[in-house]
Amino acid sequence: MVVVILSLLLIFGFSAGEVKFACVDTNRILQESKLVASAQGELRSKLAEYQGKLSEKERKLAELKKQIESKAISQQAREKKIKEYQKIEAEWRELQEKAQRELTEMKERLENMVYNRVKEAAEKIAREKGFAGIIDCSVFIYRDASIDVTTEIIRMIDEPR
Repeated sequence: MVVVILSLLLIFGFSAGEVKFACVDTNRILQESKLVASAQGELRSKLAEYQGKLSEKERKLAELKKQIESKAISQQAREKKIKEYQKIEAEWRELQEKAQRELTEMKERLENMVYNRVKEAAEKIAREKGFAGIIDCSVFIYRDASIDVTTEIIRMIDEPR
């Protein structure tokens, strides 16, 4: 992709000195940004909450199964326990689906928020420093360290709004 872009620039008569690019290390952003850490923490917290609720239901199901399989239980009590088991099993499935749906939506929302903040910061840096574009550092075979704006982007996205 980068090769195509650079080739097009050369074909249309731009020299390398006229067009300035910068790069950003997205892996560093994911590892070092407080904003990203906060978003990941929020997601982990919600996941742990749902795991706890699901584990509690699983514990109840195991307990009921043990009671249902017991030989010391009357047929009437067994039928009552089976109905209770079926009800809790349905609740477990419903909770699992809700958790999956909510966690997926939350993950997408947080990813979009982080992406938009990085994009805004990159656009601001590009305007201020006259860069024609900012791309991921991983696409370069070689790059001068001076074109890496990752530290600036991390600082900007981590600033409180």
